[in-house]
Amino acid sequence: MDKFEVSNAMYTKCVDAGVCLPPVLRLNPYYGKWAYRNLPVVYTNWYAAETYCAWAGRRLPTEAEWEKAARGTDQRRYTWGEDRPNPRLANFEESLMGEMLPVFRYPLGASPYGVLNMAGNVREWVADWYAKDYYANSPKVNPTRPESGFERSLRGGAYDANADSITTINRFRHEPDSAGLSRGFRPAPKVQNKIKSFDEKIISKPSPLFGRRSAC
Repeated sequence: MDKFEVSNAMYTKCVDAGVCLPPVLRLNPYYGKWAYRNLPVVYTNWYAAETYCAWAGRRLPTEAEWEKAARGTDQRRYTWGEDRPNPRLANFEESLMGEMLPVFRYPLGASPYGVLNMAGNVREWVADWYAKDYYANSPKVNPTRPESGFERSLRGGAYDANADSITTINRFRHEPDSAGLSRGFRPAPKVQNKIKSFDEKIISKPSPLFGRRSAC
C-alpha cells in the first residue's frame, strides 16, 4: 500500500502524459494550483482512479488489503490504536480545518505499517464492488471481492467526518462514475496469484458493517 494518497501534483503527471482525464475542474478549487499541489486529488471517480493506478504500474487495493493496512494484526479501532481521535492524529470534523490537508501530514496518526491519512482527510476508492453482506459470508482469510455490483466501496472517512466515521472498519459506497470533493484514492503494488498483505501474512476479512453512502 502506498504511504500517501495520490496528490494533485502526482495526478497531474498522468494528465500531462495524455492518459488521465483532469478532475471535474468546474467544481475543483484545488487542482492545477501550485499552492495546492500536495493536497490529495479529488473530484476523480473510480474509473479515473483505476486509470491512474494502471498508468503508474499499480492498482487499487481491495477492501481487505486496505483494512489490513489500517488495522494491522491487532484489530485496532483507529490507525494509531484505541485512543479517541484528536487534531494531532487526523484531519476530521473536530480538527476544525474544514478542508483537506497535504498528503504527508499527521505522522502521529500513521497506521501500523506507516501509511498516512487512512483516518480522515479524504475517503479512498478501493477496487471492490460494494456488497452489504459479502464479508459476513466470505472466506475468513484472504477474501477476494464481489464479482459485480452497482456501487464501489470507499474507506477512510474524510476531513468533515466525525470521530465514529474515521475508524478502520467503516465502509462507504458510491456509484463508480461519480466524483466528489471528499473522494480520493491511493494505489497498491501489483500482486500475482493471491491477495497478500504488507508483511506477506494472511489478510483477515473486513468487518461486515453496513456501508454508508458517501455524502460528497
